[in-house]
Amino acid sequence: MVVIPKAQPSTVTAIYRAYEERAEKRDGRSISVSTLAEECQRKLWYDFRWCSPQEEVPGRTLRIFETGVREEERWIENLRMIGCEVWDRDENGNQIKVEACGGHVRGYLDSEILGLPEAPKTIHVGEIKSHNAKSFAGVKKDGVRKAKELHFGQLQTYMYLRGLDRGIYLAVCKDTDELYAERLHLDVDYVLRLLAKAQRIIDSHDTPPPISDKPDFFKCQWCRHKPVCKENTQPRVNCRTCLFSAPEIGGSWSCARHAKPLSITEQEEACPCHLWLPTLIDGEQVDADDEAGTVTYRMADGTLWIDGAHEQEAA
Repeated sequence: MVVIPKAQPSTVTAIYRAYEERAEKRDGRSISVSTLAEECQRKLWYDFRWCSPQEEVPGRTLRIFETGVREEERWIENLRMIGCEVWDRDENGNQIKVEACGGHVRGYLDSEILGLPEAPKTIHVGEIKSHNAKSFAGVKKDGVRKAKELHFGQLQTYMYLRGLDRGIYLAVCKDTDELYAERLHLDVDYVLRLLAKAQRIIDSHDTPPPISDKPDFFKCQWCRHKPVCKENTQPRVNCRTCLFSAPEIGGSWSCARHAKPLSITEQEEACPCHLWLPTLIDGEQVDADDEAGTVTYRMADGTLWIDGAHEQEAA
């Protein structure tokens, strides 16, 4: 006999829905420092080029994010309790922001700390994370570099961009409230490799290779870009998937066809002249007509397809 699933209480459903309705759906303006150490460069490129639909984050997940923010506030309170001086805002009252690669890499620090018992005269960049019991045990056993390289890369990059050579990774286990702290030295070579990778992604019109060509590779199963990367789903139409667009210094974008800078809204909406980046087409480019504004491809099945031809028909 099939068991009928127990219905979720309406109060819980309503709370999750309220989180979802309140959440702002928007694309990342840049490559986040928190993702710089991502193993798959294709994932970073797809993120940067807005190749997939905007994420629909479930209400329960949004609540988990909120819990993480509260743990950050609690850690900062705890540090001040033991006599540390903690800066978590800049002179304008905003989170401390860092930028690199012409403004196309950005991030926000959790804190900078002076007065840690281990080194009271040295300012440390503080990175605060919350973990479940299994994840927390891994960090305690192996250290942040091995257990959580994304977090390690994030802290290292913040240290480098803030001109500080010490950092501290502050973690809490959500299951037991146990705390963990790990001090780190700046690894300049490591950060320079991360930023060089980011610059390649920013400058490239070509899709980087995936971490695996196998459609069922375990690390790809929960990636938001799996439909585009593995299942031949058409990427999302926007200016960043168009061959006329280009990232500019200052974190902005421009359009070569219309010779103008592009606002975020324009980038998201695209214009009728959109032409796909050739790397996103499953075919070989065989011709281009600048006057007509078309690009011709020989597709994998041998047929010819003209990108931009629909605009001529509409005219």
